[in-house]
This record gives sequence, C-alpha cells and structure tokens, in this order.
Amino acid sequence: MTDIAGQQRRSAYAVNVAAAAAALGLLAFAADSVDGVAGHVMIALTSSGFAWGLAAVLAGRYADTTRRAVTGATGLLVLATVLYYLLILLVSRRWSGATLADGSSANMAGLRSVAVMTAVWLAGSLLTGPLLGLLGYAVRANTTRRAALAAGIACGLLSAEGWHAIVQAPPWRLLALGDPFFYGVAFGEIVRVVLPLAALAWLVAAHRLGRAWPMLLAAAAAAATAGTLLWYALGLVQGA
Repeated sequence: MTDIAGQQRRSAYAVNVAAAAAALGLLAFAADSVDGVAGHVMIALTSSGFAWGLAAVLAGRYADTTRRAVTGATGLLVLATVLYYLLILLVSRRWSGATLADGSSANMAGLRSVAVMTAVWLAGSLLTGPLLGLLGYAVRANTTRRAALAAGIACGLLSAEGWHAIVQAPPWRLLALGDPFFYGVAFGEIVRVVLPLAALAWLVAAHRLGRAWPMLLAAAAAAATAGTLLWYALGLVQGA
C-alpha cells in the first residue's frame, strides 16, 4: 500500500508540474499579444523572471524529495520554454515576413534568432531550475535558519530582473515623461520588485521564519545584487 500511495503522489506531482508548465508557456505567449499598460502588467505577471522563477520554487517546495524538487523545477522550466517557442514558431510566426535592406527575406535571420533564444533560455532553465527547486524544497524541509536563508536567496533572485530594469530605466524618470506607454513600463518594473517581496512575506508567515529575519534580509539583498548582475550579462548576450 505504501508503494502504491508513493507512486500516486509521484504521478500527481508530475501531472501538476506538466500542467503548470503548459499554463506558464501559454500565458507568456498570450501576454506578448497584449498592448499598452495591460501588456506590461501581463508580462510582469506571466512572462518574467519572477513568474517563471516562482513556479520553479513552488515546484521544489511541494516536492517530497530533493531529487524530485530538482527534476520537477527543471522540467517545469524546460517544458514551458519549449512550448513558448513552439507557439512562436508555429502560431504567431513573428519571425517571418520581415525584409532586409536589400529587399530580400529576413526569415532565415528570424529563425536563427528564435533558435538562439530557445537555446539560451533552455540553458538558463537547466542551470537555474535545480537551484530554484532546491531552494523551494529547503524552505519547507529545513530548520528555521536554513529555511530563512533559502527563502531570502530565492526571493532575492526572483526580484533581480525588476531591480535590473529599475537600474536601467528608473521608474520616476519614466513617469516624468508623461506618456502612458512609459507608465506601463514603470508599473511593470515596480511589480517585478513588489511581488517577490510579497512572496517572501508569505513564506515567512507560512513557515514562521520571522525569528531569523536578519539572515533572511541579508540573503535577499545579496541574491538580488548577484541576480541583477546576471540579468545584465544576459542582456549583453541578447544584444549580441
């Protein structure tokens, strides 16, 4: 009976991970087609480092072993990435239809761009998935101090994309432009920082980590700084 119950739990976990990956990929694809302020909000909520990273952390948190936390979080990110770029390749086909300066088709260049970005994000999934899964698992399965350390690191990493965007284009400068488009950009930046803090507050309350708040805040600050530098490096790769 124990083996049957364990197998059922593993099957249910795998189904939940696959469903979350499908939802993540579909929502991120849908967000690309939304314009204006609503589009920036949708991207911040569904197609950002915070959204995908949080999904991986939760996959680790709900796993019953470290191995399943690693495979679940990594598999979720890989499946979501593959689905997202398949939808771009086959449905939106936004890589096609452009022309080069000489009037020739730019389709091959567009396909190369899709292939390169797919490879970049798959590599990112394989690198970050195990880490985020282990952090999520550690929040639930470890002592208070270690759980606080894991929660701080996780939420610092989840907020890094938002901090990177704020450094590149401070929201107060965007708001001063008086353009609704830049209002949306500024709001998206703020959401990417505020939501990880809300997730951190939820983890602190759910796991009673308040006693270790100095370690938690220090870990969050260090991870946010390191993550911001990583997003800067990723931006250089994308630009190249």
